[in-house]
Amino acid sequence: MDDRQTQIKEGAGLEESRINKEFIDFLNKWSSPVITVLAVAALVWAGLGYLERRKLERVDQAFAAFEAAVQGGNPSPASLTALATEYEGVRAIPDLAQLRTIDLYLGAYLRGVEPGVEIDPITGQALDESGTLDQDQRDRYLGQAKTIADEVIARVGDNKGKAMLAIHALIRRGAIAECERDLDKARSSYERAKSIAEGSHLDALALFAQTRIDTIGSLNPDLVLPSADDLVTLPGEELPEIPTTPDLIPTEGLDDSVFPSDEPEAPSEDPLDTFENEPAPTEGSDTP
Repeated sequence: MDDRQTQIKEGAGLEESRINKEFIDFLNKWSSPVITVLAVAALVWAGLGYLERRKLERVDQAFAAFEAAVQGGNPSPASLTALATEYEGVRAIPDLAQLRTIDLYLGAYLRGVEPGVEIDPITGQALDESGTLDQDQRDRYLGQAKTIADEVIARVGDNKGKAMLAIHALIRRGAIAECERDLDKARSSYERAKSIAEGSHLDALALFAQTRIDTIGSLNPDLVLPSADDLVTLPGEELPEIPTTPDLIPTEGLDDSVFPSDEPEAPSEDPLDTFENEPAPTEGSDTP
């Protein structure tokens, strides 16, 4: 007899039928919840991917808008403020926009020119006189720059991922303090910027902060150019005065060909004129 026939177990078919029935019952009981969970997981995954793509698109849009705003080197503070508000929370866009606004306000204070006004590249002054600021307007711009700098410093805090933004904000805050003649505050800002730069291994920024510490107080916004009367004449710069009237022109030692005399010249005697004017000889005279 074949060995396979000896291995046939009585009731084996019924046992297999029972196992299949249990599996079918399990599928009937749990297939719907499992399929639902898998479907939800797939939808969540697709939703997260969509949100991530939208987030990246907004980041690209924010940086493109920032580049467009600062293009040309003389952006409008109003446009930068609107940009920081519109893209609040989008990477470092608000911080970058506000740092650029600080530069505009600080430059307006130092140059005395309205932000956004066209400037003469040679003189650095506004081409339109209406863009020139008085002292009260300059101080107002300096105060606005101070407020924005403090906001950026408070927002970035000790976030190591935003160390460079903190350094730039602190350096600008130090420059503002120098304009206010608050040298202690300026030194404190520069030293904090240096500490953050050294901790983040940003050697160039640390060196720059140290340079500002060493030269603190050199920023003089009240410097006035000296007038001609205040200048000291250097050796070799003395020039003789040139006479401008005929009475002061020296004439001694010069012949009349250079400076002719004012006296009228005597008429020259022409021999022909003398001969023609002589009386005609009379008859019987000794004159041939």
